[in-house]
Amino acid sequence: MAMRILDIPTTSISNVKRSPMEVFQKADQEAAGVYVFNREKVVGVMLTQKQYESLNKEIEELYDQLADLMAEKRLLTENVSTFSDVEVRGAIATESPYH
Repeated sequence: MAMRILDIPTTSISNVKRSPMEVFQKADQEAAGVYVFNREKVVGVMLTQKQYESLNKEIEELYDQLADLMAEKRLLTENVSTFSDVEVRGAIATESPYH
């Protein structure tokens, strides 16, 4: 089986040490993270701040979607009981807050 060469931006740890700003510029130009290698092994990925924040925002949105889907599934598959305010809080639910 032939090895596939991935079309991703890469650099060496030596280049990062020499000029980290060039690596950030490369990440920005390529609109992708730059894989940093040290002795033929990936040791990290460098992203611009904008790329990092975008990924975090996307992750948050996915977690929100997941929570919504889990709640929807629970409502569709479980026998859900609802309770009135009086059942939950008792007599205090009917008392005036201004007494």
